Amino acid sequence: MLTALLLAAASTLPPLPQVSGTPPLAGGKGVTQFTFYVAGDSRPDKGDDPSPGFEAMIPAMQTAMKTAPAAFVLWGGDIIKGKKSSDAKTQYPLVLPYFAKLGVPVFNVPGNHEAEKKGSGDCNDAIDADGKLLADYTKSVSAQPYGWFQYGNSVFIGISTEEIPGKNHQPSGCFNGYVSPTQMQLVQAKIASLPAGTNVFLFMHRPTQDDNDHVIAPDPADQKTAYGKQLIAFVDWVNALPNPNVVAIFASHDHRYFANPVAAGKAPVIITGGAGAPLSGCSHGGNPGAYYHWLQVTVDGASAKVTVVPLTTTQLCGAPPA
Repeated sequence: MLTALLLAAASTLPPLPQVSGTPPLAGGKGVTQFTFYVAGDSRPDKGDDPSPGFEAMIPAMQTAMKTAPAAFVLWGGDIIKGKKSSDAKTQYPLVLPYFAKLGVPVFNVPGNHEAEKKGSGDCNDAIDADGKLLADYTKSVSAQPYGWFQYGNSVFIGISTEEIPGKNHQPSGCFNGYVSPTQMQLVQAKIASLPAGTNVFLFMHRPTQDDNDHVIAPDPADQKTAYGKQLIAFVDWVNALPNPNVVAIFASHDHRYFANPVAAGKAPVIITGGAGAPLSGCSHGGNPGAYYHWLQVTVDGASAKVTVVPLTTTQLCGAPPA
């Protein structure tokens, strides 16, 4: 809870620390051409050990960097099975050494498996009201759950969609993530403060656009509660962000690749959740984009090209390489 209180008292968006054990980021002063990778959702389906898909992805990324070096990697959360503090304490030491093998800085934002308890009934997630899971995360992975950093002509903002709601924003129905007014205002102020011509990239766990139920949104019981209204305000704000000011918004949570249709003049919301977690819809043949992959993003001045890099092939629900 201490970290949450410190963030709530902050007047500016804090720097986003790297994942523990990864190399420090050089500032990239004057750089206008560079590449970075984006991935997310690498947790196992069960047990403590890293997922086979994640174990295969790290060496594949290492190989890719020989021809397309990445300055850093953005990760969209769910790096452990988590859901309870005792499991998190066991699982973080097993997964973090894999990030260090990449040899470049890695920046992560927490997912629901790092920040929430297991839900009951129809609810997938439950609020970790005592903050133990957040404390585990900030101690082991990254000292802040959200924040920003700059590289060259671009600014990267990691948003935590898994905050603990205050007493006035408790959900009446199922908990489906939360971005506080404080965090939202700090992000808005950071974007507004940037010089014209700065590329802005956002990354978060839960998407604000998706064609299924993984999108961050209140359930019917919360359409008119303070909790629900805050979720709607956040989603509406993100989905209205203009491009080219905001170049792209990356999210995970849905275990596949999916590029949402882009409204004219708006920033694209791109889902990349295929880094090792159980792929989406495999019980009925697989949802579109349900294959292991990461994104390679090449910045060239004010433009950015996003390329999907499959781990093996684009076969839906295919197993990772042995």
